[in-house]
Amino acid sequence: MIKHSLQILWTRKKKNALMVVEIAFSFIILFLLFSLLYNKFQNYAHPVGFKTENVMIVKLDLSQLPEENTSKEGQHVLYDAVKQVINQNEEVKEIAEMDYAHPYSGSTNTTLWKLDSGVTFWPIEQNLKPSAVKFMDFNYIKGGPFTFEDAQHDYEPVIVTNYFYQKIKPYLNEEDMLISEDVKIKIFGVIDYYNRDSDFSDQEDIAIRCYDHYDWFKDGHQSNLFVKTQNDPRKIEASIVNSLERLNPDLKIGIDYFEDLQEEKNQWQILPLFLMSFVAFFLVINIALGLYGVLWYNISKRKSEIGIRRAMGASKQDIFLQMFSEVILLFVIGIALGSVFAIQFPILGAFNYSNTEYFMGALFSLGFVLLITVACGYYPSKLATKVTPNEALHEL
Repeated sequence: MIKHSLQILWTRKKKNALMVVEIAFSFIILFLLFSLLYNKFQNYAHPVGFKTENVMIVKLDLSQLPEENTSKEGQHVLYDAVKQVINQNEEVKEIAEMDYAHPYSGSTNTTLWKLDSGVTFWPIEQNLKPSAVKFMDFNYIKGGPFTFEDAQHDYEPVIVTNYFYQKIKPYLNEEDMLISEDVKIKIFGVIDYYNRDSDFSDQEDIAIRCYDHYDWFKDGHQSNLFVKTQNDPRKIEASIVNSLERLNPDLKIGIDYFEDLQEEKNQWQILPLFLMSFVAFFLVINIALGLYGVLWYNISKRKSEIGIRRAMGASKQDIFLQMFSEVILLFVIGIALGSVFAIQFPILGAFNYSNTEYFMGALFSLGFVLLITVACGYYPSKLATKVTPNEALHEL
């Protein structure tokens, strides 16, 4: 029957070409969409890499302070007083200082690692005090956090993500050290994940460096104090703000929450995914409707052929299998054509997806296009079984 169906398809190749192209186009669109969605799902499924629960961000703006508070000494005194006031609240567990490029901030700092061999890396730099490293509560798969004492050696202690570590591993010596432009860098710890931008984003090359002094960050930038509380920090927001305003009325204070920033960033990722999915499925549904119309029209034009087969003793099941097998063969040919184009994306490295993500995208796309083809071909094929010899003679 397959050979017979192929012969029939070949004799009607001009009319079937449109359906083959529609199936191939649907496969390519869904292949890209499902590869993207699977990539985002994989990113969202793994841990964030640090704790975001019960964390308040106290933003201090020093622009309106008198001159005595904006000097280096004045800033240190003011910050010590601010942290002391916050620590007086019984709900506060821990306080840490971070620069403006903290996770979910939308800001990025990059640095250059240039090795003697000429190999270069451009990791995203996160500057943290040891207290801030402890505050983030990273999950280490190798090594651990650094201390101020570690930064006093002839090397610079750095914590990296496992994603970045696998890239630089061939260039590390037995002590996990490398030299970048005469600066010794020692990989002190390797953490599993670090979702800097959002929970849906790909892992990045992250290098967390030990910074003791934050004069550069307090000067000209809004300082951020991260406050970890025992319970929901929103319950003590008013108390914290009132205490700081009493400390210095000229101090401008803003309050944010780590979880809120995380949710906001995630929503900005979900919106384009939703729009792309809507557009893709809208196109595919329109293609499916066109495919259904073409199949129905083709079968309605073949009533004489179907009636002759019925007159020669073919059963309804034989008619259905013939028509449906032709639809499935069109699906196979369309998928084969679409695969030729789809396989170019992983070969050319058009997107930063793994082979697994491409494979799952192709698998989901294959299943969805098959479902559409079966749904569009079933009723027209069933309709063909109702054609009688008398109806066919009438058509002649």
